[in-house]
Amino acid sequence: MFAGILITLREGIEAFLVVGILLGILSKMNQRDKHRYIWIGSGAAIALSGLIAYLIQLLSINFEGTNAEIFEVVVAAIAIAILSYMVLWMNKQSKHLKSNFEKQITSALNNNQMWGLVLLAFVTIIREGIETALFLTAVNSSAKGSGLMLGAFAGLLLAAIVSYLLVKAAIRLNLRMFFLLTGSMVVVIAAGLASHVTMALQDLGILPFGNLIAWNLSSFISDESLLGKLLHAFIGYVAAPTVLQLLVYAAYIAAMLHVLWNGSILKSFKKQLNAVMADK
Repeated sequence: MFAGILITLREGIEAFLVVGILLGILSKMNQRDKHRYIWIGSGAAIALSGLIAYLIQLLSINFEGTNAEIFEVVVAAIAIAILSYMVLWMNKQSKHLKSNFEKQITSALNNNQMWGLVLLAFVTIIREGIETALFLTAVNSSAKGSGLMLGAFAGLLLAAIVSYLLVKAAIRLNLRMFFLLTGSMVVVIAAGLASHVTMALQDLGILPFGNLIAWNLSSFISDESLLGKLLHAFIGYVAAPTVLQLLVYAAYIAAMLHVLWNGSILKSFKKQLNAVMADK
């Protein structure tokens, strides 16, 4: 459930804030009559996202046995790849997100291309929708019965409330720090997904190495217990992980967090350190 809340909370706030930014820019330009184009693009993206999520679920139902396992692995691998790219891309873009939108909106208005506003909203929202659909499907496949979908709806509702309050109260949100923190937490979930994919590939015999069990905590927190399922959905907990699972898990987190934070916090720290040294 907590994994579902985190996923849709992050993606929801991201999508709602983007819509708010687009509408705000148009209002600032005295182009309120153009708001409908943003809503048209957003509505179309939400509808298509729902259709894609439904089709993915429909496909998963049609597979059984080994084919079902392979399908889950493929979906999870795609979700990990897209999520990894989007977390890093959004972190990079967040600093200049508003200014980039302003340029694109100004260009569309100057050229009287209203479809450009529709497309801008559509592309932005559909990206979040597809990412969320794939990620939730993949996590749900590896953590059945953990209340993931209930958490997803709760997270989406919470995202709408938070975004509304931020806009109405004119609270400035540090988007870069927001995406850094939530992105880091999502990376942990994705690492658990990568570990699950590794285990599935080992079970299928595709990865016939690294099968040595690192430890067994079944007597302490079993995989079938409520706590075990929640931990599995949130951090990829497995009571008896293989050595290869642990290596993949640790390598993914280390690589992603290094890239994610190295471009912000470490650079800021180095800049401050250089300033201090220069003063001396």
